[in-house]
Amino acid sequence: MVMHRTGVVPGALDRSAGLLVDYALVVVAVALLGLVVWSRLGRTDAARWWVNDRLQESAILFWLPGVALVLAATAGLRGYDDGAQKGALAFVPLLLVGLVISLWGGLFLPAPRWYVPRWSLEARSPRLQVRIIGDRRGPDRPRPDRQG
Repeated sequence: MVMHRTGVVPGALDRSAGLLVDYALVVVAVALLGLVVWSRLGRTDAARWWVNDRLQESAILFWLPGVALVLAATAGLRGYDDGAQKGALAFVPLLLVGLVISLWGGLFLPAPRWYVPRWSLEARSPRLQVRIIGDRRGPDRPRPDRQG
């Protein structure tokens, strides 16, 4: 091991900066996933802040989970050297799923019924703006559970 005259091994700072970036990506991904899980569970009114706005619904249902998966996969892919391609391949499906979920939300495509939080389907929340695949009611047709 050759040391520079400053007493630091060449490349050590690059590796530590790379690790810091990897840790930051993972922390941001976990924070985003935490926000998404809390919001999707919807146990309080504060957790349902995203309902009633199409853009925020798309963000919680699609964009944020997709971005979190992409960040986590990026951190995983960055952690491998050139000689460990097989280990890095494990993160490619995670990356692809994240990209598909984000693109789905970016195009404002209808959500599959199984993907929408159960509380919104059971309550048939009249405020939920997201379109659901297989839901034949249009926005102007009343829902059966609403009196009016």
